Amino acid sequence: MKTLRVSIGLVISFLVLLPVTSFAQVKPHDASTAAMVELCKSRNDIDAQNFCFGFGEGVYQAYLASRPAGSKPSICFAANNHTREQILDDFLKWNQQNPQFNPEQAAKTLIRFFKQRYPCK
Repeated sequence: MKTLRVSIGLVISFLVLLPVTSFAQVKPHDASTAAMVELCKSRNDIDAQNFCFGFGEGVYQAYLASRPAGSKPSICFAANNHTREQILDDFLKWNQQNPQFNPEQAAKTLIRFFKQRYPCK
């Protein structure tokens, strides 16, 4: 009887954990553009979307913080008034046209995209 309970407990544990492991889409510690795009294109995953928005904002804030004082900015969002969803859509489309950047670090690729898509005039 005890063996049956242990077996049932193991089966239930396995079934409970199975869905969790099936959602793992991106390798841990993969900071590539390809990994970020894979995560960000999942529109139904609210956590992934929030991560993508936060990551993009963090990259932009790091760009602002590391820019030399008094230098002319090369990225300007203010004039465009795009939502973060529009910016993410633009990035995903841009990435499809520029897959050569997929192996690079996502932050580097985002800065490249921001400079091309949202240049200061």
